[in-house]
Amino acid sequence: MANQFLDTNWVSMKILWILQNALEIASVFNTEWESEFGKNFPVGSSVQVKLPQRWLVTNGLGYQPQGIARLATTINLDQVFGIHFEWDSYERLVKMERSQEELEENYLKPAAVQLAQEVDSRAAKFAYQNASGVVGVLGTNSTTIDFAAAADEYLYEKACPKGIRHLIVSPSQMRSYVVPNVTQLNPAPEISRMFRTGVLGTAVGWEWYRSNSLYKHTAGTAATSGVTITGANQSGNVLSVTGTSGQTIKTGDKFSILNVNGVNPSTRRAITSIQTFTVLTDLTLTGGTDTINISPAIYGPGSQYQNVDALPADTAAFTFWPGTTSPSGKAGVVGLGLSKFAFALSGGKLEVPKAVERAEQTEDPDTGMAVRFVRAWDQRESKMTNRFDMCIGFGNLYNDQGAVALAGA
Repeated sequence: MANQFLDTNWVSMKILWILQNALEIASVFNTEWESEFGKNFPVGSSVQVKLPQRWLVTNGLGYQPQGIARLATTINLDQVFGIHFEWDSYERLVKMERSQEELEENYLKPAAVQLAQEVDSRAAKFAYQNASGVVGVLGTNSTTIDFAAAADEYLYEKACPKGIRHLIVSPSQMRSYVVPNVTQLNPAPEISRMFRTGVLGTAVGWEWYRSNSLYKHTAGTAATSGVTITGANQSGNVLSVTGTSGQTIKTGDKFSILNVNGVNPSTRRAITSIQTFTVLTDLTLTGGTDTINISPAIYGPGSQYQNVDALPADTAAFTFWPGTTSPSGKAGVVGLGLSKFAFALSGGKLEVPKAVERAEQTEDPDTGMAVRFVRAWDQRESKMTNRFDMCIGFGNLYNDQGAVALAGA
């Protein structure tokens, strides 16, 4: 009887394994929602995920029913990317490596590392632009641990659930903190690790990491002349504002509003940390009334989802990048303080063709991320084409309660 072997998807399996282990920022994203895209019917490029109902406590024995008002968040599956390459018959004859090990080392592993970098970079961009809380000074790295303690304080006051939290900083942010703090002659294990590797382990409630995936943000110029609220008592995620014509507000800019303070979501009492919001779309001011898209949405007193102690007053002033002096046009890398409750990451499986040399796809059951590999012969050009493809997407869960942007240089 002839031997029978399983035709395993070793190429896509290897790629996905290397990719998963190379992730830094995306590994902190929540992937519990990926099954929504795994239905046996098309669900579209996005799904709505309902968040738990919040309630107000009533006084007395009288029956005081509350309306059921469920909030929902959108998780998108809208980013398709890949790595494609080919070789012709002559190159295969005289130049190409032959063994599986050589192919893996020279082509597959570099592809996996680059795909991982792409996933991480996209996750970093989404996170910094959607995180509404901010600590630190844009354009300046902290030399003390206070910025990390302030980030931890913010999440605690916002009632972020317990769990592992990752503090992800740039190499320069890490250096600015590590260098002044390794002067002890007999360092404790964490300080010793920091001294040896340049990466701090655990401190002030965070697991510390450094990453090259973080983005440098250049603030808009609107802070120069001021932006104010147009019309009192606005709520929701769109605000009417007035500023100087030609001034800009950039996606990812953070701001606070005069006398609009954050509250703890359970006690609904004002917190110490400044309530900040993030800008979701670029805007060039007209000099008249403009609208700005923000996150989180504003919910005032009396709402089941109250997150501020008062709605904005008419002409209330914006402060962009609180803690940063003259932030207009200032640039700096934005680090991230992340919990699993902030953002969602979803992956989708692309169609696997049949009439090709080789086609396979491997999906990680925990994250939903999948890598498709297709190899096909082009008889016109006498070429073997190869392609790795992925489809992923992101969404906000509790970006105001589960993430903090770390302004730096």
